[in-house]
Amino acid sequence: MNTRSDPAQIGRYQVIERVGKGGMGVLFRGMDPVLDREVAIKLMLVDFSEDEEQLRPRFYVEARAAAKLQHRNIVTVFEFAEEGNTPYIVMEFLRGTSLAARMVSPLPLSLDAKLDIIAQLCDALHYAHEQGVVHRDVKPANVFLLTDGTVKLLDFGIAKMSSSGLTRQGDVLGSASYMSPEQVRGSDAVDGRADIFSCGVVMYELLTGRKPFEADQPTATIVKILHDPPQPIETFVPDLPAQLVAAVNRALAKDPADRYATAGELSKELQWIRRALGAAGEGAPLEETRFATPTEIRSFQADFDKLDRKSATPSRAAAAPPPATGTPKWMIPAVAAGVVVVGVLAAILMFGKGTQQTTAAAPSGTAATASAAATPKPTDATNAAVDSATLKVASEPAGASIILNGRDTKQATPASITLQGPGPHRLQLTKRGFVSKTVNLEAQDVRGGEVNYTLEEVKVVVVPISISSAYPVEVFDGGRSISKPSDSHQLKLPAGTTIRVKNPEYMLDAAVRVDGKTDYQAPALGYLTVLTRYETCNVKIGAKDLGYPPITKLPIVVGQYKVDIVCPGGQSPNGQFVTIAPNNTAVARIQ
Repeated sequence: MNTRSDPAQIGRYQVIERVGKGGMGVLFRGMDPVLDREVAIKLMLVDFSEDEEQLRPRFYVEARAAAKLQHRNIVTVFEFAEEGNTPYIVMEFLRGTSLAARMVSPLPLSLDAKLDIIAQLCDALHYAHEQGVVHRDVKPANVFLLTDGTVKLLDFGIAKMSSSGLTRQGDVLGSASYMSPEQVRGSDAVDGRADIFSCGVVMYELLTGRKPFEADQPTATIVKILHDPPQPIETFVPDLPAQLVAAVNRALAKDPADRYATAGELSKELQWIRRALGAAGEGAPLEETRFATPTEIRSFQADFDKLDRKSATPSRAAAAPPPATGTPKWMIPAVAAGVVVVGVLAAILMFGKGTQQTTAAAPSGTAATASAAATPKPTDATNAAVDSATLKVASEPAGASIILNGRDTKQATPASITLQGPGPHRLQLTKRGFVSKTVNLEAQDVRGGEVNYTLEEVKVVVVPISISSAYPVEVFDGGRSISKPSDSHQLKLPAGTTIRVKNPEYMLDAAVRVDGKTDYQAPALGYLTVLTRYETCNVKIGAKDLGYPPITKLPIVVGQYKVDIVCPGGQSPNGQFVTIAPNNTAVARIQ
């Protein structure tokens, strides 16, 4: 319902109710009477006439950043405009719940669902980074979960576009607990790896239930982000796969160079871990993630609150049905079945993870071994146990993935593995940047109880590359900037590397492969003029919006381009191809 101070209409949109309030605006649910659809309307909190120096530019940075991003995991922006001096953005209206609200609900998420959430978030960030947009405020409140399992990234309110000079050196923006070290220093060299760090914070919190850097005061939190390592994730969740622990630690590296180069790389790593976990469940396929609706969460909360925690006696706990095996589910049906709170808490501590394990896969002394010992074993299992042995595997350097007899153990060195049968066993150690090591473990190796191998570092041939240009260009390796805008670059890179030389203002995005000593000269500039009678429509080249016509002598890299006129309502004329020549002006006349 509208409050007395809320407008009844914003632009052409009818306001239905206020649904939220953020740092820069108020969010309303509204109706578009023209297209007959629900929309979300974000309205600025204050009038632009009070302070145009910061508010107006920052609002339009958000609008342009979000509007240029068309991706299934990013909220879709329909329109941005002003009514008087008050600007607003119109977006798709989403139904579901924020990740922040979901994390504090009693309804547990499975480990697979958690990995799927972060992987989708990384997909959204990877796309945004490719478009030159750094989000800078990745946190659970800005991650929205639809009930069909889709993740949506929200709020580019403090996004930094590569074409914008709004965010100045020294600005410290974002939410303290989720900020990267370079953000809290106020560095102007913030790129997509800052979002990867924030994504690592969200992942750590999602897995453990606590933030990796937290203190009573924001200043103390910042000190921890800059100088203190997070408490080892194994302290809180000891049964996580080693590869997942390594992925979280790498995303949280203090030095951006030590993190994943791109968010897409982290997404692929998490999807690989999901597949590995699915394979461990006897080949069961991964479930399609489905998230509970707010109504279901509230219902679960009500049932949860009704339970008498003090009534969970040992005899009642023992009478509860055993946890389901196989692929983990998105929701625990225990409450509906009348399971006492002990079962619910156990499920939360296990993060929704299935408990089916074989005796051979569990180290001696674990809960899985104790459970198996309480159940009569068939004769062949008893015989297999006699032939089993534990071997500690180490490597220099540590952190190599351990593959035994062609099967990934989901452990990294140093670690103890269980061997079944007399052997020989095929052991493979793999680590990024090092040559894979493959050995056959004989009986004497196993009897020794421990093996240690030195991995050979991959030899990298570094060659010089020289880049010159008549205008500033920036050099990227993947999604990572390796040399800031300049008209001259002298670099040394591994042979075979493909870099990108960019200047978004002049539409330069060139791939350069480094093979031996390389000299690259950026192309010259020409000019584009666009004349058309469609004066209220946007001029576009590809995804780049050039603004309203007429366009006069716009500097642009030489080459052939298609100029399009994009009008509201989809009624647009045919585009026109133009060829930009050095120091010449090409004219596109579109009628």
